[in-house]
Amino acid sequence: MKTLPIYDTEQIEGEIKIQYLFASVGEITIIKAIEYSPVTTMGGRTIYNLGFGDYDEANGTIIDDINSNNGDIYVVFNTVLSTVPVFFETNPDAVIIVSGSDSHDEFISDCLPYCKKKCTDKCKNHQRRIKTYRYYVDKNFDELCKDFIFFGRNKTKENTFVQYIPKQDYDDILVYKKK
Repeated sequence: MKTLPIYDTEQIEGEIKIQYLFASVGEITIIKAIEYSPVTTMGGRTIYNLGFGDYDEANGTIIDDINSNNGDIYVVFNTVLSTVPVFFETNPDAVIIVSGSDSHDEFISDCLPYCKKKCTDKCKNHQRRIKTYRYYVDKNFDELCKDFIFFGRNKTKENTFVQYIPKQDYDDILVYKKK
């Protein structure tokens, strides 16, 4: 794959989670955070949630339900994805789960009263984030499969992880590093 523009990141390791901080430089400068936090174990492997959003410096947490619209979405997205191989370098047996903070059912009821898109019966923002990740995986699937194995889960169908097939709807994606 070709080299894409990314922001420089600073890694911060906590007792449990690993964060990468960077400055999003667009209309304004916003400190962003990428966070890998363990959520469960499966088959002796720790599964880490990939979280991303604006960084709340006072609490050291991520605000993942905000859209900054800072004009640099591609550089920000590329920066998030650039941390995946770095994460696997130090955690080769880990598994990453990718979900969208806008994928849960409560998102719709929370979004509709303040909707800027004038949604009435169906929320256009629901699952927007996971769709972005799926689009990236689909577009680069053959290249990504050289280093990674993907599984997807659709909560309204089988609700179990299955081998990832491009152009299918998934609510969550599991990513394994090939050995």
